[in-house]
Amino acid sequence: MTVEAKLKALEDRVRDLEDQGQIREVLARYGFNADLGRSQEWVDLWTGDGVYDLDSRKWTGREQLHELIASPTEPHKRDVENRSQHNVLNLFIRIEGDRAWAEGYSVVVLNKDGQFGLWTCGYNHWDFERHDGQWLLQRRYRRDIGGKEWGGKVISSYLTAK
Repeated sequence: MTVEAKLKALEDRVRDLEDQGQIREVLARYGFNADLGRSQEWVDLWTGDGVYDLDSRKWTGREQLHELIASPTEPHKRDVENRSQHNVLNLFIRIEGDRAWAEGYSVVVLNKDGQFGLWTCGYNHWDFERHDGQWLLQRRYRRDIGGKEWGGKVISSYLTAK
């Protein structure tokens, strides 16, 4: 392998690692913004056509995503905000040009009347798109642990990843 080829391979690996780091930061901001009630900042992490596909419900586009996170009638604002800790764990992240995906677990710990417990645990497939040099969430496909789609449709890209 030539020096030029080695340098190109090294540049590609560094770019991939930097992209993975940026995606991890998007997911950290996702959790912190949700925990702290920073609704607009949370919505701004999504593409305009972003989709949050949760077991029994789906939100599409920034307007619906804003309703999910900011509406006083939705569980998040009413029951979760400022009482939660969103955690994303065991991530596989793969970069494919200006698109990427990640798969892994999510756990939300909730403080309810001074008692800490799990509010939700699931498996996620996240899709990302790079817009103007910034990674944004395009789709989150999340299913509860042990549900009918557990181990099948959700855990898909990981099964074939190298």
